[in-house]
Amino acid sequence: MSLTDREYLAINQARAMLQESGVWSLEDDLSCLVDRFIERADKGRALEEFMLAVQERCNRIPLGHIVGTVDFDDMPLEVGSGVFIPRPHSRVIHKWIESSAELRPGSKVLDLCAGSGAIGLAIARRRPDLNVTCVEFDPIAVQYLKRNIDRLSCKGVQASCLQADIRDDQALAHFTHQIDLIVANPPYVPQAQELLPEWGEHHPQASVYSGADGLELIRQIISLADQILVRDGWLVMEHGEDQAEAVRELFRRNDLTDIQTVIDKNESDASGSSVMTIGRKPQ
Repeated sequence: MSLTDREYLAINQARAMLQESGVWSLEDDLSCLVDRFIERADKGRALEEFMLAVQERCNRIPLGHIVGTVDFDDMPLEVGSGVFIPRPHSRVIHKWIESSAELRPGSKVLDLCAGSGAIGLAIARRRPDLNVTCVEFDPIAVQYLKRNIDRLSCKGVQASCLQADIRDDQALAHFTHQIDLIVANPPYVPQAQELLPEWGEHHPQASVYSGADGLELIRQIISLADQILVRDGWLVMEHGEDQAEAVRELFRRNDLTDIQTVIDKNESDASGSSVMTIGRKPQ
């Protein structure tokens, strides 16, 4: 292999780290990692794996599920079959937090329906002064969530994981009137709606669909917000563009104020628009 001095230095550092960790096949593991991330030793095998990956993509398997990672807000997140792949659309939440949210240091943030942790971890990266907890119920998604929290902690990104079912009224009762900000990208597609195969066939259905009108879990989260938000606390939720008026009405019925819907075309793509609705619990 023709490696640079920087690459040799990184490999030597990796060898020392692996040895200290106690892995039982140090050199085999190191060789595999070098082959995967730095330079492929067997070009023929690399080409074969490339064509297999292309065939999977032609079968409409999501790219993140094929390569096992997705880049979100400058963070490399681990994903795979059985977990929702975060989309750029969710960055609209972080734009709002940086430009408009009034969050004091130490404020408590819950990322509900967290999946692999993209939204919550990005908040924790951008605002390390906040106390972020990512809440997920599905056991497969929780494994990816924990893994991403652990791997990004070495970069100083700190967040907590909580496995809980938000459909259970008591699941988050210990947060009653303690949360300053709830963010969520819940499933919001109506059950009968047809989607691209990547989403309709190859994503876990519970992460995409939510009842006949797509609002089942959104209603649950809005109700939960009344229980756990502090006075003046914020609720920020992603949803479909055609659901905007219905979501605003649900916010109004639950006495939220300062309600607005944001549609960010810069973060939208062929899979849909980047849309969120914001509301605030009154004083």
